[in-house]
Amino acid sequence: MNLTLLRKYFLAISYTVFMLGFFIFPSSRFHSNFFYVAIAFPFLILIFMKKINPRVFFSSRIFLLSTIFLVYMFFTLFWANNYEMSDFFKYGRRVFYILIFIAITIYLFQTYPNLFQKLLMLLCWTAAIIALGYFWVYYRRDIFWVMRLHGYGQLNNPILASSTYGFIIIASVHLLFQQHDIKMKFFYMGTSLVFFLYMLLTKSRGPLLALFVTMIAWLIIVWMVPRQNINIRQNIKNIKWVILLLIAATGLVWLMNPEFIKSFFSSGFSYRFEIWQKILAQIAESPWFGHGLNANAQTIMSDRKMMIHPHSIYLSTTFYGGIVGLLLLVAMLGFAVWTGFVQVRRSQKFLVICLLLFGALCTVTDGNTLINHPRPFWIFFWFPIAVAAASELPENPLSDKKSGATQGA
Repeated sequence: MNLTLLRKYFLAISYTVFMLGFFIFPSSRFHSNFFYVAIAFPFLILIFMKKINPRVFFSSRIFLLSTIFLVYMFFTLFWANNYEMSDFFKYGRRVFYILIFIAITIYLFQTYPNLFQKLLMLLCWTAAIIALGYFWVYYRRDIFWVMRLHGYGQLNNPILASSTYGFIIIASVHLLFQQHDIKMKFFYMGTSLVFFLYMLLTKSRGPLLALFVTMIAWLIIVWMVPRQNINIRQNIKNIKWVILLLIAATGLVWLMNPEFIKSFFSSGFSYRFEIWQKILAQIAESPWFGHGLNANAQTIMSDRKMMIHPHSIYLSTTFYGGIVGLLLLVAMLGFAVWTGFVQVRRSQKFLVICLLLFGALCTVTDGNTLINHPRPFWIFFWFPIAVAAASELPENPLSDKKSGATQGA
């Protein structure tokens, strides 16, 4: 095995395929196995052969905070009411894999200065092709406005699919702003509309609300930057046009079929408020350190329907890990956003901040735990965390400090 070639090419290619796999791989099991075999194992070989120094990653305070949060949540198993050795093995592996994903993102972005931009482009192109093809497959029986869109593979959950495509919209809008050729501007405008239509058809209100809040925040953040820079003023106009375009697309859907919009909002937030009320009552039983990562978070609704998890990462984190776990999660996210403000280069600053904000908002109304095998949470939550962490390392292309070519860890 040529370790030099492995270090230079194999990991970058396999990592890119893994990220694209959220859209193209046929099953979550296949996707997870690909990560274990093609990314985690080769990465550990490089560490074992001392080609990568793992201590470098702890130079990033975000990586350190992520490690503390994940390890703390793992240790909540020790005060759970019922646990087995299999629980330690299961969650220990998952914590380890998430840390590997963050570490390898840091390593690759430091080693390949252009990987971030190229990866976003490939994700947008792939997601657009898959979305258009899936529209035809899913709605070929002329029930376009009736059925709620479900994805496949890792995106078989409509809420997670909507959150993932919201992440891609932000990336697509960023790429739109980077273009100077009018044809490419129209291309990324078109992909953004396709992704937004995908979100609408999933009828997932939480990710849509998170997207609109993020776009408004993007406008406010750019507006707060000193106006002397003509590019900043142009970006303000661009974001305004994007927001108006998304609103116009929503209005067009409503004009074409008002019943679609009515069905979209008819159930409000369904069972969520009742779930949250019941979960808060259980949190009060063990408020500081939680019930343990393997605790049963099922709740029975007033109509006797069972809900298997709290439908909020923040409430579930508090349920499993208590107020301590929640504070660690908020500290990790808060420091990542702050790092985006002060550390990331201006050309990518707003993108990183908005990806972090969108991921944080999406998890308010959905999710059970962030500690899992490769799932869509990895792309719209852990990936922005890893990008922010990468910006902290010295001589990193994402850093706001001037740097030349990087040599890796």
